[in-house]
Amino acid sequence: LVVDDDPDLGRMLEDVLVLEGFRPIICSRAEEAIEVSKTESFPLAFVDIHLPGMSGLELAAKLKEQYAEREIVFITGSSTVDHAVQAIKLGAYDYLRKPFTLTEFRFCLKRFQEKTLLRHRILRAEQRYSQLVQNLPLLIFGLRCDMQLDFVNQACSSILGYNPEEALDTPQWLLERIHPEDRARVEPTIASIFTITEPPSTIECRLVHKNGRNIHVMIKFIPSWDSRSGRNLRYLEGIIVDISDHVFLEKALVQKEKLNTLGAISAEVAHEIRNPL
Repeated sequence: LVVDDDPDLGRMLEDVLVLEGFRPIICSRAEEAIEVSKTESFPLAFVDIHLPGMSGLELAAKLKEQYAEREIVFITGSSTVDHAVQAIKLGAYDYLRKPFTLTEFRFCLKRFQEKTLLRHRILRAEQRYSQLVQNLPLLIFGLRCDMQLDFVNQACSSILGYNPEEALDTPQWLLERIHPEDRARVEPTIASIFTITEPPSTIECRLVHKNGRNIHVMIKFIPSWDSRSGRNLRYLEGIIVDISDHVFLEKALVQKEKLNTLGAISAEVAHEIRNPL
């Protein structure tokens, strides 16, 4: 969108924008631009500060209200400190002072395109990261120093039977899931992680599933230290792994070993009975 009451400048910018692959909309008044913005979508607007009627600064504020991510480049024939301050407060993307060259205008466009490309790359990276975290078969959580969950992924549902919204809305949800017989050992350990310099990296305990059954887990802690002091721990991230099958297998192996030992002893006793000295 280009909003300027100078028709010659408007036509020139329109030609340049078309050559650069854009579909420009040219307006000469702020009121016209507002009407256009109700039906048209545009990520970038060049706005003359000194417009007849509503000022460019007022127009920019309204355009930002409609879509906060919209970038505004102010065009002005005179630059004052007051205008610059207001432009900064409105989150101006750039500032072109008349008369500006086509090179300056194209450089402004190039910066916008590079920023847009970077924003899209960041968004795609965040989406990939979110999909990865949400689909891992591990319960990933974030815990504040008040023991309130700040984040939990979808595995919360498959491992413990609670959806993430339930977990986040329940005060001290993680602590409440600890088996009563393990709580006296585990709760102080988790609380101490926020105060000691070398916290334990893992804890094994039992958590209680929503349906009441016990889940044997290993909790891996990843402390997040204050970047300035390197000491104060304000946030704790962690991973919960369901090791129930492993625990049951170990118990089964131990039981099998006991049975084998008992069988050997029984055979020896039977042999002694059959063959007394």
